[in-house]
Amino acid sequence: MDKGTLVEFRPSGEGGTSAARPRRLAVVDRPEGKKLWVVVDERGQSHTLHPRDITYTVDRQTYKPSEIGAFLQAVQPYLDPDGLEVAWEILIEDGETVDPAGMAMLLFSDASPPLQYAAYCLLSDDRLYFKQKGDRYEPRPVAQVKELKHQLSVTLQRQQEWEQFLERLRQALAQNSVENSAGNSAGNSAENLPRDSALDSPQKSVVWETGDRPWLEALERFATLGDEASHRTPALEVLSALGRPETQEEAFQLLVDLRLWHPHENLFLRRSQIPTQFPSRVLEVAQSCLTNPPADSSRDRLDLTHLKVYTIDDESTREIDDGLSVEVLPDGQQRIWVHIADPSRWLTPGDALDLEARRRCITLYLPTGMTPMFPPELATGP
Repeated sequence: MDKGTLVEFRPSGEGGTSAARPRRLAVVDRPEGKKLWVVVDERGQSHTLHPRDITYTVDRQTYKPSEIGAFLQAVQPYLDPDGLEVAWEILIEDGETVDPAGMAMLLFSDASPPLQYAAYCLLSDDRLYFKQKGDRYEPRPVAQVKELKHQLSVTLQRQQEWEQFLERLRQALAQNSVENSAGNSAGNSAENLPRDSALDSPQKSVVWETGDRPWLEALERFATLGDEASHRTPALEVLSALGRPETQEEAFQLLVDLRLWHPHENLFLRRSQIPTQFPSRVLEVAQSCLTNPPADSSRDRLDLTHLKVYTIDDESTREIDDGLSVEVLPDGQQRIWVHIADPSRWLTPGDALDLEARRRCITLYLPTGMTPMFPPELATGP
């Protein structure tokens, strides 16, 4: 290379792959040994480069380091990638490859050094319409471009959803901080968010979307299980984006700050994976049982609702499943009845209610509350 040749390089000390590193322009000053070159950038800083470090060479003209700024200013107005689609449509028909000079003529009707470099920048940055093949660029097949466009659309949509989710998080946190209220936090975990529609959060001005569920559930898993949680990455990304430490304790605190969890959330219950809420389908079946009871298949069942039944329970008990009654017979004798709740009266074997009850097996009583085997509408009576 001659002294004064303008070259592009990407400093290896700035991390990432070569394509990800920023472009730098410099002017060749002198050779260094047998293989290296010393170049000077527009700030007068010297760099020693191996030929493989040089990604583009401006031909037909020499420059001074002080002229690099003007060169870049001449390039800047032409760095619009929208024109590449038109060029691709033209070249795909002929199946031709193109170099930066040819692309400059096609896009700008001019192949001056700044416009050739602009074309090179567009081609080397493009990941949609062209792929590099040696010193030239080949138009991608139509089917491949279509698939890449789809992938790009999906990526952009996910990025948009992510940014909107973060905005909702910040809005909820800001509002809750101002209100400084500790109430209305229990029973609103991500498990309870509707799966088919957008949902009102405890704060009326913040609406959680169905698409927010994966991030919120990841936070709950991480807050519950810590490093043992699966798929922790979304939770860590949320904490990082909010500038919070990426720890289990901070995930717990974030859920409390969002009022999705109670400050004394029962982590032991969550780790047990015992469901605290009933699926909507199960609740629908339970309601149907109340409005349209299934046919009674037992011929031996007696209607004893005229008897007064006594139970031995605490006054706070809601799920009463056994009791005693006394019936005075015509001859003056007394008959003692022992009444036992019969869930099978309301069940159709294999339906959603039956399967959910089998999955739970028991009603669980804890200091923090009760987790019933059946929906409360049936378990405690209408």
